[in-house]
Amino acid sequence: VADFTVTLTPNFDTRHCDPQFQDTLPDGTAICRYRRYRETLPDGKSYFVLDQRDIPEADDTGVYIVPAGNVFLMGDNRDDSADSRFAPPVGMGYIPVERIEGKAMVTFFSTDGSAEWIKPWTWVTATRWNRIGEGF
Repeated sequence: VADFTVTLTPNFDTRHCDPQFQDTLPDGTAICRYRRYRETLPDGKSYFVLDQRDIPEADDTGVYIVPAGNVFLMGDNRDDSADSRFAPPVGMGYIPVERIEGKAMVTFFSTDGSAEWIKPWTWVTATRWNRIGEGF
């Protein structure tokens, strides 16, 4: 699908946009241009994803067999998460259960996945109000 672009500003400048993604519009406006894809899950749910880093091995996630006594942690930003998909020192690998302390106590915010980050007005209808403040 069409690339996702964001104008470079003092709040989002070249430090936040890899040089390979920096571009200029015909009117001279400096932008960051990310490749955007539509991803469809086996259940038919479809959404857009941005390819913010050139790390092909992070684009598709295979099936993992987690050894007993360990957990698999995966970040919500596949292109920028040094998670269990990657062994140290690149990522964290599998995490032994005995290294985990504490637990989630309350849901701070939850959506149904239909909201778009760049469209705050969609957050209200996507919010799962009944889950906010819910304990575990």
